[in-house]
Amino acid sequence: MSGERPRGSFSRGNETTDAPDALTPVVRGANSRPATPAVVALDDTWPGPGRAAQRATAAATPTMPAWIGSFRPLRRLRTGALAEVFVARREEATARVELAAVKRVLPSLQHLPDARSLFAHEAELLARCDHPAIPRGIALDRADSDGWFATELVRGRSLVEAVRRAEQLGLRMPLRHALAVVASLAEALDHLHALADDDGDPLGVVHGGMSPGTVTLADDGKVVIADLGAARSRLRPLTMRPRKAGGAVAYMSPEQARGETLDRKSDIYSLGVILWELATWSRMYPRLGPEQVLARVAIGAVPLPSTVRADMPSELEDVMMIALQPAAERRFATAGELGKALRRLAGPPDLRGLDAWIRRVFN
Repeated sequence: MSGERPRGSFSRGNETTDAPDALTPVVRGANSRPATPAVVALDDTWPGPGRAAQRATAAATPTMPAWIGSFRPLRRLRTGALAEVFVARREEATARVELAAVKRVLPSLQHLPDARSLFAHEAELLARCDHPAIPRGIALDRADSDGWFATELVRGRSLVEAVRRAEQLGLRMPLRHALAVVASLAEALDHLHALADDDGDPLGVVHGGMSPGTVTLADDGKVVIADLGAARSRLRPLTMRPRKAGGAVAYMSPEQARGETLDRKSDIYSLGVILWELATWSRMYPRLGPEQVLARVAIGAVPLPSTVRADMPSELEDVMMIALQPAAERRFATAGELGKALRRLAGPPDLRGLDAWIRRVFN
């Protein structure tokens, strides 16, 4: 790999950074790792549908509602399989928050008990959260009765958008920022996994849907988990069935791809995939369709990061491969342990540096 980058990979010579990575690169010998796999740049399919599918979804989206409770929607942020999210203004004289994100069950699903139950479960989890990387709830009590709730509005861009835009500019995220992003997510998941009921008994929460599409890079440099809609807990103990299509399949754990019951270590694996792709700046399973990816994920087939990026620090590769162990019991015991390992490698948080990188990418 000496000086030659893999075919189709991101450029490595244009990091938007003011200083070298804090990690010491380790270049391995040619015979110390398996042959370099094919690598492709991240594109419109990373990790969700392409633009044609997005346009089709937008064309089928219903008109803007005039009111949702006491909130007046200003624009639609996104529409998913279960719900839609709006930027809305609260029209109450006593309201302390002017703008909020209002999420409601799609009108076509409002009559389905399962849809309302999933929605109410997300609101209940948000009500128990108190972490800067998880949006604060504003009107969560309306989820069960009226099929909507509101949270603070996080101004920023999704991780998917940031990666796509950086790739268009021929840039990549500096390694220390990639580590800091995933460390922040790990710390937030550790908080989520530790949630308990009113008697102090653990709820056994599993996010179950971690992917770049559920991550927001806020304008102030903070990292936020934007969606808990796929989460399960003792309050709603369902087996996570694998989806057969869609880019998020690549971020499942092997046990999730096999349709097994999950615990918190499944989320640790998903974070490992996000970290692998940010650190190598490539897809883990390039040129494969969803069914092929699902088959690879189910057996835990993970290429060593150093076969994709020759200067991958050995300490970082070790951390990634622990998070990406096929057997859940061999991964980090908690997301907090993963976060601490990444903080040790990345150094002190650099919110201003991450914010500057985001602004450069989008400006």
